[in-house]
Amino acid sequence: MNLPHHPPERARSHGRVASGDERRRVAIPRRSTKGPLDADVDDPLAESAPSIRPPIPQRERVLSPTRSEASPLSPHDGVKSPIVDMPPKDFSFMQDPQAYHVLPATNIPPPFLNAPNVPLVSAPLDVLLQGGHYRLAAIAAARRIVSATAPTDHETLFHLVHVRLACLCLIAEHALAAQESKVLGDLNSTFYRHPLTDAHIVPWELRLLVVRLAALGYGEWRKGIMGYYELARECRENLVKTGSDDGKPLWRTRLRDCGIRVANVLVEMGDLESAGRHLSTLSEAADSRELLIMETLVWLRVGDMQAARRCLASASVIDSDEVVDGTLYALLQLANSEYTNATLSFQALHRNHPENAMITQNLAVCLLYTGHISEALELLLELVEDAPPFHSLVFNLSTIFELCTEKNRDRKVALTEKLASRKTDGAVGWEIANADFKL
Repeated sequence: MNLPHHPPERARSHGRVASGDERRRVAIPRRSTKGPLDADVDDPLAESAPSIRPPIPQRERVLSPTRSEASPLSPHDGVKSPIVDMPPKDFSFMQDPQAYHVLPATNIPPPFLNAPNVPLVSAPLDVLLQGGHYRLAAIAAARRIVSATAPTDHETLFHLVHVRLACLCLIAEHALAAQESKVLGDLNSTFYRHPLTDAHIVPWELRLLVVRLAALGYGEWRKGIMGYYELARECRENLVKTGSDDGKPLWRTRLRDCGIRVANVLVEMGDLESAGRHLSTLSEAADSRELLIMETLVWLRVGDMQAARRCLASASVIDSDEVVDGTLYALLQLANSEYTNATLSFQALHRNHPENAMITQNLAVCLLYTGHISEALELLLELVEDAPPFHSLVFNLSTIFELCTEKNRDRKVALTEKLASRKTDGAVGWEIANADFKL
């Protein structure tokens, strides 16, 4: 997919124009170019991706439990600060109370709402995030946006908006997050550019999240894909502009990430075959095991077992991981309705990695498919005791309750009370919705 060299909204004109009107810039001759995600000689995707992603500055680590609210706010860009000597701007439009909604509580079981160990919403924001109390963190962030931040302190406002939107996504309130993200308006506007350096002043991770919300919250999948392509174009431009090699790894990583996110949107819109073909072009360019594993999962969902096996074999040649590769091979057997073989494979993995919650849950599912319901129930009950509860674990356990007893609602309610009374460790979100308990 190729993009035009210039954004389509810019009108061609000549002569002197007002500097603030982006739509009336002088047109320059169109140069032949490939799309921002296409591979070419200088394409960063053609190089092997680094095994460790460059560290994200603290301002971008929205959910980091280690960042103190009292600590200095660092610039959002990892290369250099684009907001040095930034003239004051009025961002009071982000502080409109009507832009932030009251969060519904009807989808949360009463034991979670009335739990004695729930912190106050006035607790420090980092404490709420560290404990996995994302609903309370979203409420606290909105309150501080509206009343506790100066309208010219754009760094703090962007950080709080990012926390708000990310927490809404973590509690599955994507529609509300999509509506609230509109308070930012058009992030491609010159208003969000530094008047001297032309650097974007909005944190990169927040821009990525806004593009995702445009696709996920309203089902505007094409708009989401084009949004990622626009960000990828910016990555390529910055790779050309960056004179030293210090900043290039960051923009290469961001470019590669945009390509992966395009595939993610294709998966979410149900176009799995296009997602697989798209990932195959990225993996050929980057020769990345991570991308090959993603492609394997996509082909599994499509049902093309031959393509899934081919991708997994290629990933194993680059590097091997007993847990990941073993799990995917077992899932291939499960997808082929080889339930007994899949059960044996997961049992072998479980013996070697008894602490791995993913392997334990998949083993329980295989035991359920082979008719060993009591063994599956015992495994999941042990997993609830020993590991932080996650959504699919709670859902599968509730399903087995329904298969085992007519009084399954009592068992589900008891499970909600048990999980609401636990001490959170921040590994997963603390609240669990009614839908996960099948209530």
